[in-house]
Amino acid sequence: MWAQANAVQDTLSNRMILLTQLSQSGSYEQAEVEAEATRAFMKRHQVPFTPKIVSLLSGIYRANQDDRSATRLLAEAELSARKDPNYVTKATLLKTLVDECRKWDLPDQALTCQQLLATAQDSIDARERRNTTASLRTQLDSLSALRRLDASEQSKFLRIEREQAMLMGAGVGLLFLLLLFGYFRANDRWRKIMEKKELEWDIMRSNLQYEAEMQHNAAVVEATQAAAPITKPVPVSPLDPYTLYQGPKPEAIALLIEPNRQVVLYLKSLLSDRFQVETANTFTEGMQLATELLPDLIVCDALLNGKTGIEVARQIKLSERTNHIPVVLLTDKFGNEGKLDALRAGADAWFTRPVIDDEFDASVQRLLDARKIKHDQFNRFLQLYFSENRVPLDEPFLLTTVQMIEQNLANPDFMADDIARKLQLTKTHYVKKLKVLTGKEPIQLIREMRLEKAKVLLEKRAGTPQAISELVGFSSPGTFALAFKEYFGENTLLLAYNKS
Repeated sequence: MWAQANAVQDTLSNRMILLTQLSQSGSYEQAEVEAEATRAFMKRHQVPFTPKIVSLLSGIYRANQDDRSATRLLAEAELSARKDPNYVTKATLLKTLVDECRKWDLPDQALTCQQLLATAQDSIDARERRNTTASLRTQLDSLSALRRLDASEQSKFLRIEREQAMLMGAGVGLLFLLLLFGYFRANDRWRKIMEKKELEWDIMRSNLQYEAEMQHNAAVVEATQAAAPITKPVPVSPLDPYTLYQGPKPEAIALLIEPNRQVVLYLKSLLSDRFQVETANTFTEGMQLATELLPDLIVCDALLNGKTGIEVARQIKLSERTNHIPVVLLTDKFGNEGKLDALRAGADAWFTRPVIDDEFDASVQRLLDARKIKHDQFNRFLQLYFSENRVPLDEPFLLTTVQMIEQNLANPDFMADDIARKLQLTKTHYVKKLKVLTGKEPIQLIREMRLEKAKVLLEKRAGTPQAISELVGFSSPGTFALAFKEYFGENTLLLAYNKS
């Protein structure tokens, strides 16, 4: 058996040398014939592919422009890599396959090989960690044996030095402090868990009360209508469990697209202090609420009934109406696989279930802080827009808005409705999206752009304050002067005639 294996390897080596010589001499047609024979030989003797063989055969097929043979080669090499139990050689072969698939413009197979490569690298890292752990455990066992030997030697001496006694006392005190700190920390963690459980129970109890109240109100209305059909029943406002137990609703809205009731209750407990929480169970319902409400945050499960949450996130990011909304994706995958799902969907953040509350809160807060940073960047852009130091703006929605306002600065009747119609949005949706991206209402943005333009014209002495007020769309010079003073803290006349 050993001699037969050596003979197979020698034959394969000779064939590789022949293929290399044919490729170097430019005899690609003869090289392809030999390449097919080599593949048949490897298949007959069950010889696994190597990166060198794949690269050499792929180069021969590329020279002959034989897409079909190259596709079969890459598929056979991928199957060989899947069967390879050695993760090191498997990772090397998969890395070569990823490069060759990209050269042959096979993105799907390249992505599959990339995922297999990531899994193999994770296994290699895990094996290295196990080896390191075993080595450290061996060293620790050796140190423990030395300590036991030393302790047995020290036990022969009854006298303890003063310095040793002080160190032992300090060690005992430090251990006591650590135990005390651990006790308080565990107590605080359990207290938070109990508070969340109580909040979930309150929400469930409020839902039951709400359903019972609605049934009771319906029965009262039916009885009232039967007894006195002419009298109009007094509308009974349903109890809102959110306001009953959580106080007034926040202005910001969070949309949860999640079919699991328990997960919804848990996420509500994490978001209810900052958001008014709306829920959806299905793909269609989630897309409809996202389009109608334009929430400030969307949390979507990657597994929904019918369609995946990845498709929900992708459609939200592709729609001009909703592409500004941050999306958090919940997935059941770990490591690079879960991250690839989030990146493919365009999500802003992703979490593996079960969600850890502290990490989730921190991620949501980062998304809210990023919105404030964008507001500050837009204010800087607005201040420099009419100057020579204008900075670029990458958001098409904002760029269209600013350009339309600039084109209609002299028109005092120009309103946000005109911009909304051009962007094919309703006025309500346009106002909300502009407020999210800039922190400004449309009328405020139009007013500030008029004043910024007026300041540049006054500094250049392009005309009198009265003439400039008409150029930027103010109905009267007095109104213009008051607005300018309030916004810049400067008088228009002083700015026009005292600027050097």
